Amino acid sequence: MELYVSRRTILKSAGSIVGTAALGSGTLLALNALAPREAQAMRAAAGSYQIRYTADTMCPAECGMEMWVKDGQVAKIYGNKAVPMNDGACCAKGASGQQLIYSPYRLKQPLIRVGARGEGKFRVASWDEALDLVAKKLTAIKKTHGAESVVMDAGDVTDRDQYYRLFFAYGTPNCTEHGAICDTPRRHGPRLMLGGKRIEPDLMRPQLVRQPDGSLKQDYTYRSKLIIYNGWNPFVATRIAYESRGTVAAMVEAGCKVVVIDPALSNTAAKADIWLAPRAGTDGDLFGAMLRFILENDNQNDPNRKYIDWSFKKYSVGWEDFEPAFKSWWAKPDPVNGLGYFSLEWAANRTGLAKEKIAELAHMFGITKPAALVWGMQSPGHHFNGYCCSIIGTVLNVITGNFDVPGGVIDTELVKSDKGGSATGKQFKSRKVTRMIGGKEVEGEVEHLHMDLFGSKYPAGWDEVVADFPNAMMEGVDLRYGPFRGFKYPMKAYVLRTGNSVYTGSAPYKWKDAITAKDKAGNYKLDLFAVIDTLYLESALYADVILPEASYVERQSLADIYPSAPVMYNRDAVIAPLHECKKPTEIMNLLAKRLAELGDKDLKGSDFWEKYHTEEDFVNEMLEPSPGRPNIGTPLPYPKYPEGYKLVGTPDSLERGEATVNHDKKEVRGKPVTVEWLRANKGVAIWPMSWQRYKKVGSDEPNKVFPNTSTKLIEFKFDWVDAGKRFGGYSKYNEKLEKAGGEVPLGLKRVGFDKFPSTFFWFETVWNPHTNVAYQKYAREYPFQLICGKVHHTMSGTQMIPWLGEVKCEGTWQPLNDAFEAQIPEAQPMGPDAMKEMKHKFAANSYSVGTVWMNDEDAKGLKLKTGDLVDVGNPLGKQTRGKVFTSGGMRPGVIKMGFGTGGRFSPGMGPAYESRKYTPLHNELMDPDALSPIMGFPAYADMVVKVSKI
Repeated sequence: MELYVSRRTILKSAGSIVGTAALGSGTLLALNALAPREAQAMRAAAGSYQIRYTADTMCPAECGMEMWVKDGQVAKIYGNKAVPMNDGACCAKGASGQQLIYSPYRLKQPLIRVGARGEGKFRVASWDEALDLVAKKLTAIKKTHGAESVVMDAGDVTDRDQYYRLFFAYGTPNCTEHGAICDTPRRHGPRLMLGGKRIEPDLMRPQLVRQPDGSLKQDYTYRSKLIIYNGWNPFVATRIAYESRGTVAAMVEAGCKVVVIDPALSNTAAKADIWLAPRAGTDGDLFGAMLRFILENDNQNDPNRKYIDWSFKKYSVGWEDFEPAFKSWWAKPDPVNGLGYFSLEWAANRTGLAKEKIAELAHMFGITKPAALVWGMQSPGHHFNGYCCSIIGTVLNVITGNFDVPGGVIDTELVKSDKGGSATGKQFKSRKVTRMIGGKEVEGEVEHLHMDLFGSKYPAGWDEVVADFPNAMMEGVDLRYGPFRGFKYPMKAYVLRTGNSVYTGSAPYKWKDAITAKDKAGNYKLDLFAVIDTLYLESALYADVILPEASYVERQSLADIYPSAPVMYNRDAVIAPLHECKKPTEIMNLLAKRLAELGDKDLKGSDFWEKYHTEEDFVNEMLEPSPGRPNIGTPLPYPKYPEGYKLVGTPDSLERGEATVNHDKKEVRGKPVTVEWLRANKGVAIWPMSWQRYKKVGSDEPNKVFPNTSTKLIEFKFDWVDAGKRFGGYSKYNEKLEKAGGEVPLGLKRVGFDKFPSTFFWFETVWNPHTNVAYQKYAREYPFQLICGKVHHTMSGTQMIPWLGEVKCEGTWQPLNDAFEAQIPEAQPMGPDAMKEMKHKFAANSYSVGTVWMNDEDAKGLKLKTGDLVDVGNPLGKQTRGKVFTSGGMRPGVIKMGFGTGGRFSPGMGPAYESRKYTPLHNELMDPDALSPIMGFPAYADMVVKVSKI
């Protein structure tokens, strides 16, 4: 069945999206719009507040915020107009920050486990006692098993650098963060071909642009004519804040057409010109058909079919390899349907979309300039074969001339300001160490002990393989590449900071089994599980010790965002830490000092407590390399300096010429960006925008500075040798395999590869009976494909906030609760005291909860209606329970659940905890062994299920 809906049809049934506008236009309030007496009264009231500029973490967008503090409390929250990421906007998530800061469910004191792991039984401890427990465990593990047996997972939010520094210095290379279980397949194409990560439309406004007269001006002009969002829903769940308002602005101001490809009628799809609803997991099929159509039908002599901008070949290498490799599939019969790959008929059969609509989409994208093709986290990012789709999407943007052009797409990872520098401590990974292997002492570097990059399974896991941690806890780590080949070590300690991997890192039951597994002596195989967090999430129930960290308004760091030009802004400490919570810098120093006192010679005062007396000291070191991007593109950001030289320093010092030029290093260095400078400039530094950063100004020649690949060109080849030197994104991984005698890692074996591919490759996803013959046997008994999606929350972390529970979101977050009573913070702090707690009764169907969203015709066939309780089961014998929400806004045969929105089994989730028995836990149904073959990413969105009414 095909679903194709025009905007005219959508607007008849879809409600409009409500945005929240920020007050003011560059000042604290638009006082000039008030009557004189009102303005005077407002100024007097404002004078009693302290104003702090910071960065939000109420969701991954990390918007620039302006917070008003009175009597040491956060009294008012606004968006920061000076930050272009959100341009002064403050959505419901940001505005509800007080309900997290003053939540009764926050972690307030150090806790030490007194029951079994998972029972959630703890006693209150002092910081000295808790840190002593952690330090003694780490010391013993290092002596017995080696520092590499410890894993630091910095989790869901930013501000992780202090923990990286501590554990790199301790001696483990195994430090990771949330990106490893976020969407690495989605990022793979840009990483391979561009050396970047994240393709986004050119929608960030304002942009600081150099004018023809040499001046700098803020530009609000939108230029995009077409945006295609595939599996991407910026109106609900994104860390790219400017996309939501920018998409609408481009539609209104530039006549931009928007196409959304998604089995579900998302909020973004509801406002699009066209909604296409393919079968789940067929994104790569659709992109492949678009690429074949464009290659077969491009006609440079026909303005209506001039799809390809062949100038891309000047700035790239390897097209002569990629194109024939892609075309070689055209004549291969697909075992599913017998048709040649990537033809319109083939794609129609697999996606369920009419071939005419696929051709129309390909033609529209090929002929419209500028255009942007963007793909999302859930799809293809959460599919086993999302790599293939990501590569083809990158190719489509490049060959049509839409990469890094005004109104096109930008790889935001390549242009964001540099930060971290030596503060992150990566230099410690080059420390020399020895290990005994086969009775011989072998020398290498700490980095060579990395459990993934030199392990037997996923040596290209450049964002680490968090979903494989349960296996490492149970089986240990087997190094098969690098100088320590043949060395094995156990995973003995897991330090989790602000993450919730037990709940979100793949199937929770596998994590629970691994963390609670015991050896023959009755001891836990994992010697230490420590949690550092502000919130009491599910993972903390299994911890041995919990250290309460200051919330995002009580600590200082830098926002980690994806702009279209270099931007850096300060997450300033707005208030002092509440309760007994401590800041990351203090936790780092205290634990480093205790380890040193216990005899660890790798932890030195000169690297920690003697070096960083305050958070500001640490952040200033993080700022040293900013912006760290080259002076390239049109218009040239700083025409007074040499093209291609790296820029370091504050925007104003570079603009005024207060910089030194080092021709040997090809660097321009102005006055350093510091915390003091940021505070004096509303918390933000903004450097000029440019486009076409891959070529010299006024020339069609590549500048060989951008993008960040081995050749400094766009690479359609992933591994090759030229003049004795190896190039390409997979080259260093294949080199490891060759030095190990051609040993093939487990991930590649699964898809039949004997090495990492040198150019275009293809393999099928798992658990999809429409595209993979191995799973067709499940189609009858399990007729539904299960997908997942984000709602308006911080990963799994903010569902204790009542305000956000009272906001519904598409079909996955609806007011279908049973009546319950919960402790909550009052609506707003009043008087001299902090926000108070109160007990509140929530009536039935007044509070939003995670649901099982399905098509209304499918529901009728099962005699279901909205609100009915169902069991959803998979072929692995696992099931979850939830209430159904039915609508026509879901492709038949597809079911969607919120990611991390149901089955909340930690009491720290407050109101969300009360609905745990009737809200679905999506991850309980995923296949924990379906880790994608290149980077070991969990296939969250690949499963078939059946639905039974209770």
